[in-house]
Amino acid sequence: MAIKPLPHSIPSTLPPAKLYLDDITEILQILTDSSPDYQATFVAGRSKCDSLDDLKELRGRTTHFVMNISSPRRHQTLELTPSATRIHIDEIGDQLVAWSKYVNVAAIFERRKLRLKSAVRAMAPLLFAGLSLLALTLWMYAPRAAKPLSIYELIHLATGIILAATVVYYFVSSHSIVYLRYPQRLGIGRWLEDHKPEIIVSIISILVGAIASRVVERIWR
Repeated sequence: MAIKPLPHSIPSTLPPAKLYLDDITEILQILTDSSPDYQATFVAGRSKCDSLDDLKELRGRTTHFVMNISSPRRHQTLELTPSATRIHIDEIGDQLVAWSKYVNVAAIFERRKLRLKSAVRAMAPLLFAGLSLLALTLWMYAPRAAKPLSIYELIHLATGIILAATVVYYFVSSHSIVYLRYPQRLGIGRWLEDHKPEIIVSIISILVGAIASRVVERIWR
C-alpha cells in the first residue's frame, strides 16, 4: 500500500488587483473547467446578477464583488471586499485539480495586481513605525519658540494634510476593484488606465513632500 502525504490546505488570500470583465470571464472559465454544468451568481455592490451579460449592463465599478459557483461535488467563491480579497475552492476528490484552479486564478491577480497598494499594505507596520519615530523626533528637537505660521502657510499646511489624507484613503478604503466593462486593448490609453492610481498617488506624494518641507523649514527657522 502506498503512503501519500496529505496536501496542504489551499490558500484563500489574493493580492489587491484591478479586474475587468474579461478577467472575470477568464476566472469563471477556470473555476468551472469551461463546463456548462454549473450555476453562478454575481454580486456587484448592491446588485445581484445571474450571468455575465447582466453584469455588463451594470457598468461602473465596485470594490465589493462576490462570485459564487456551484456544480456537482464542487463549490467556489471569489470575494472582493474593501478590506481583503479571498477565494474559497471546495472540491471533492483529487485536490490537485483545486490547486491548479487556485494557481491559475492567482496568476490573473498577479498580472492585474495593484503593485503600489500591495507593497504599501505589506510594509504598513514599518511605515507607521517610521512616521511615528519621525513625529517624535520633530516634537523633541523642534524649537519650542517657533514663529507662528502666516495664513498663507496655514493654507499650505491644511492642503498638505488633505492631500495626505487622500493618499491614506486610497490605500485603506478598498482592496481590489472590479470595472464592469472591458479594458482598452492597445496604446497609451491602456497604459494610463493600468497605471492611473500610481501616477495620481505619485503626484500627490510629491506635492505633500514639497508642502511638508516648506512648513518644517518655516517652523525650524
